[in-house]
Amino acid sequence: MKHVLPRIGLTGSVAPTHIGTRRTFLNEPYIVAVQETGGLPLIVTPAHAASSLRGLYELFDGLILTGGEDVAPARYGEAVLYPSVETLPERDAMEFQLLEWALADRLPVLAICRGIQVLNVALGGSLYQDLPTDRPDHLGHDQTKAEPVVPRPEPHHAVAIAAGSFLADLVGEPQLDVNSLHHQGIKRLAPGLVAVAHAPDGLVEGVETAETARGGFVVGVQWHPEERTRAGDPASRRLFEGLVAAAGKRRCT
Repeated sequence: MKHVLPRIGLTGSVAPTHIGTRRTFLNEPYIVAVQETGGLPLIVTPAHAASSLRGLYELFDGLILTGGEDVAPARYGEAVLYPSVETLPERDAMEFQLLEWALADRLPVLAICRGIQVLNVALGGSLYQDLPTDRPDHLGHDQTKAEPVVPRPEPHHAVAIAAGSFLADLVGEPQLDVNSLHHQGIKRLAPGLVAVAHAPDGLVEGVETAETARGGFVVGVQWHPEERTRAGDPASRRLFEGLVAAAGKRRCT
C-alpha cells in the first residue's frame, strides 16, 4: 500500500509588486520545516476563492497559521490606534475561516507569530496593537530593531514554559531561547485558551487549548520556530514533528 504523507496546510499572503501585479508568497523555512519532519506542505493564500479555499481545506490533515501582517483591530472591537498597524483584510478572512473549520473538525493546528494572534482573537481575545507604545517597558520583541540587529534564525530572549503543559511535553524543555519578530501580542487571553509560555516581561508567548490536553493539538507560539528549526534548534523542530505526527494519526483514523 502506498504511503501518503500527512498533508499540512500553510497559509500564505499576497502583496502588490513594482511590476503592477500582485504576488502570493510564503517564507521558505515553513515549507522546509514541514518537509523535513515528514509532512507534505500545501500552500493556501488569499488569492483562493471561496470554493477553492474549501476544496484545499478538505485536503488538509493539519494546519499551520503562519506569521505576517497584523490582525484588523475591528475583529476584537477596536479602532486602529497607531500608524504601525498594517492589516490585510482578505488574509484575515481566509485564516479566520480556515481556523473555524479546523477547530470544528478537530484538525491539528500550529499557530505561529501572527497565527497565535489570529487564534486568540478568533476565540474572543484581544491584542496589544503596538508593544513599544502600549508596553513601553517591554524587553524588545522585534529583534530586527535591536542594536545591533539580530538575524531572524538567532535567539533574542528566553521564554519560560509551564511545567506539565502540552507545550512543555512537546518541546521537552522548561525554558527556550527564542527569536522574536513581532510588534503586537496577546493582551486579553481568549476564553478556552491557556497561557503556557511567557517572556521575561510577562508577555504571553505560548498557548494551548484545554482540549489539547485531552488528545487534541491546538498550539500557538509567538516566536518563529521555522527559522529556529532552520538554525538547527531541536526544540523548535519538535513543534513541527508533533504537528505532523498528530496530522498523520488523524489521517489514519
